[in-house]
Amino acid sequence: MRRICCCYALFILLIFPGCVLAMETDEQSVRSLIILGLQENLGLKIEKTDVARSEEAIIVEEAQFDALFFAKAQAEKTRTPYESTLSNISESKSEQYTGQIGISRRLKSGLISSLALDSFWQSDNDTSDNLDPRYRTALTFSLTQPLLRDFGQDTNTTDLRIARNNLSQSALKQRLQAQLLALQIELLSCQLAGESKIVELQEEAVSLAKDLYSANQRRFDTGVIPVSEVQQAETELASRELSLSEADQARELNLSELNRQLNHSLPLDFPVSELYPFDAVLSLAELPSEQQLFDLARKKNLTLRLASIDIDTTAIEQTFYRNQLKPQLDLNIQAGINGLSGKPRTSSVNSSYEGNWTDSFPSTIAADGYEWGIGIEFSLPLGNRAAKAKLNQAKLQHKQTMYQQRDLEAELRLSLQQQIINLRKAFEQVKIAERFVGLAKISLQQEERRLKEGLSDTFRIINFQVNMINAKIGRINAMVQYFNSVAQMNFTRGIILEQHDINLTQVAEENSLETL
Repeated sequence: MRRICCCYALFILLIFPGCVLAMETDEQSVRSLIILGLQENLGLKIEKTDVARSEEAIIVEEAQFDALFFAKAQAEKTRTPYESTLSNISESKSEQYTGQIGISRRLKSGLISSLALDSFWQSDNDTSDNLDPRYRTALTFSLTQPLLRDFGQDTNTTDLRIARNNLSQSALKQRLQAQLLALQIELLSCQLAGESKIVELQEEAVSLAKDLYSANQRRFDTGVIPVSEVQQAETELASRELSLSEADQARELNLSELNRQLNHSLPLDFPVSELYPFDAVLSLAELPSEQQLFDLARKKNLTLRLASIDIDTTAIEQTFYRNQLKPQLDLNIQAGINGLSGKPRTSSVNSSYEGNWTDSFPSTIAADGYEWGIGIEFSLPLGNRAAKAKLNQAKLQHKQTMYQQRDLEAELRLSLQQQIINLRKAFEQVKIAERFVGLAKISLQQEERRLKEGLSDTFRIINFQVNMINAKIGRINAMVQYFNSVAQMNFTRGIILEQHDINLTQVAEENSLETL
């Protein structure tokens, strides 16, 4: 079980150009929880796996341009009956063994090149051929270059460039998941710290109810008050014990949810009540203009960057499908040299090509035989409807991604506006809650003095105690809302990890070292 270093320090959580939004919090503890989550959260590990898969996809696309080695071997034997007035042979016999090795490669320009060495052994009963068996070897070089459709590096690297974009998106999605996780941990930590404080307040409320019940019991025993006031105090005690149980339940459930985000790496007895300084005095300076916030957030926002990559991907697809509108026009070039060797059919035949299989290679090198060819291949589907439809689809997809990016920008602007409202109102509510706590405390003290003088009763004391407890709980809830608003603002601006001085690369390296 990893230890979480609880080194408490005050820091400024949100910094704006030209002004400061001050919030004192236990940075080190919250930061440690976020780092633990970045190391252990399963959802983040899933995103990391997607990044690795995207890297492999790039290798798959790059491999299309790797050199290809090929080899082939074949045996064939035929026997064909025939009848001819020119020959007394009633059938033709042929036996052939063929072998081929070579290398080919497709270039990013669309050019396909190959170099192949072919060799075969053949024996037959054709007396017009003086060599039997005979060996023929050929070295052939061929090129196929698309001139219109499938021409050019941009067209032939479409899938590769899209795969690289997918990798960039996977990396951004992992970072966005990390930011979301940091936000979730921060919100849960703040809520948990607030609930821990509320449990303490509910315990204080139970203690006050017990004191009141004990005091009323003594006063009843002396005959000062009726039994109804004792019963009223006992009823209130039971009510507060129920509230304490409910508050403790909410705290344990929240702790369980936080631990789930950390892949159950957090001890259940981890001290969370001091994660946030609920006794601190908050101060809020004037915020910069909405446009300044928007301009800065737009540069940092990962969702917008993901949308930009989508736009680039659809532009790449448009380029490809625009090329597919062109007719297929391929230039084919082939050149080769070949040689021959073999055994004379009769001893009376004297051939310069007499020899074994290996003798066909010098004959090839000497270019005893050669071949060359050049050709053009043309094709075009009538109407070319499929290519036109695919291009129109790509154009519509590109337009859609443009609209989506604009919608995300509008959503970002709205979110910033809402966060500014939430932040200011949360700060305002904290101040109101602080005033409420002060007034409720004074009112309770005054009513307690009246009770000692016999001028008050249990019902009024309970009401004033409830007011004070609710005021303190309201202040805790207001501060939780304020801290949450700050975290939400940092997330919307895309700086939530920076505010905790967290570098994902360093976290990943530390995690790898721990694994080793």
